[in-house]
Amino acid sequence: MRMQALAALLAVALAAAAPAAAEQPPPSDRIVLTVTEEAWVETETARVVVQINSLLTDATAQEAAANPTAILDKVALGHWYITGSHRQQTDTGFERLLIVAEARLGQDALSGLYDKAKAASEKGREVRVLAVDFSPSLAEREATAVKLRQAIYAKAAAEAKAVAELFPSQGFRVHEVQFQGGGPVVAVPRNVRGKAMAMSTEAMEDAGGSPGDQVSERMILSATVVIAAPGQ
Repeated sequence: MRMQALAALLAVALAAAAPAAAEQPPPSDRIVLTVTEEAWVETETARVVVQINSLLTDATAQEAAANPTAILDKVALGHWYITGSHRQQTDTGFERLLIVAEARLGQDALSGLYDKAKAASEKGREVRVLAVDFSPSLAEREATAVKLRQAIYAKAAAEAKAVAELFPSQGFRVHEVQFQGGGPVVAVPRNVRGKAMAMSTEAMEDAGGSPGDQVSERMILSATVVIAAPGQ
């Protein structure tokens, strides 16, 4: 009798569970694809690094060294950032102040840059251009990355629309867009691409560099796109 009672209870439990299982919706369809976009990172400026080496022999020299922006503006007008400052005493008992500064400068400001640095030098003070870097700035890279993400979103939306038109009853839509890293940046020499920089060869040579120093950067961004029906 006990076995029969247990069997009856089990049958009732299975009967009650069957409708609940039948009510579970079947798994929805998913479409997973990889979307890749690329673009050139353009720049209109160059990163210029300048060094000021001053010998502080008197109050006048100390006053001039205390205001490096006035000296830097003789090299080129721009928003200069002091990235290094070092004082040391010489064997003669005077102090030597070494200042390193940098700024992003446009094409016009680069013309004759090395000559202007030489002209800003005087007895007890040497001004030198340490580097002229034509790589795009972080802001310019980020602006390109935004454009790439927008292009990927547009492609994902277009894919979802095409799938929805083929299967109208399923209600397909973009379920997820997962970007794969930050996207590699590939530096390409200027002679590989016709117009790598908005900088003429003449202006580059006037700045003391060479056309080979100019590069453009190609940014590539990929994303995994999931298109799914409701329930996914």
